[in-house]
Amino acid sequence: MTTFIQLHLLTAYPAANLNRDDTGAPKTVVLGGATRLRISSQSLKRAWRTSELFEQALAGHIGIRTGRIAREAAQILVDSGIDAKKAVEYVKNIANCFGKVKEDKKPKDELTNAETEQLVHISPAEFEAVKALARRLAEEKRPAIEEEAELLRHDRMAVDIAMFG
Repeated sequence: MTTFIQLHLLTAYPAANLNRDDTGAPKTVVLGGATRLRISSQSLKRAWRTSELFEQALAGHIGIRTGRIAREAAQILVDSGIDAKKAVEYVKNIANCFGKVKEDKKPKDELTNAETEQLVHISPAEFEAVKALARRLAEEKRPAIEEEAELLRHDRMAVDIAMFG
């Protein structure tokens, strides 16, 4: 049987611009009948995740949050001489593997429809696999097939994603 220790800590923060809601007002909570400033765990996690110490300690294992992973692949295809519209079609299966693909009727640029609608969390290994597949597609001048795209998602996630979600 595994033993778990759960810690509940109260930490004092200076009354600075800690964390604000969508209207710009500081987040508050009532504790013991008194209104107090509140800082969300999401805000703390972001501060830890973006700290210099965290980046130094876990260099090479920190994930990327992006909606443009397939766009990067499409750009590799375009750089190798493939037409932008064809490049977007070639990477559709890659984009589908990571999320719902944008389908703008009037895209901002030629590669917009190679992006996903939501941000996705990608480990460095997954990002390298996408770039390697894009280079192979550029050489062979063909679209990615579903089976290839499914291999891009790895069980090994980036450390920051594993720690903070």
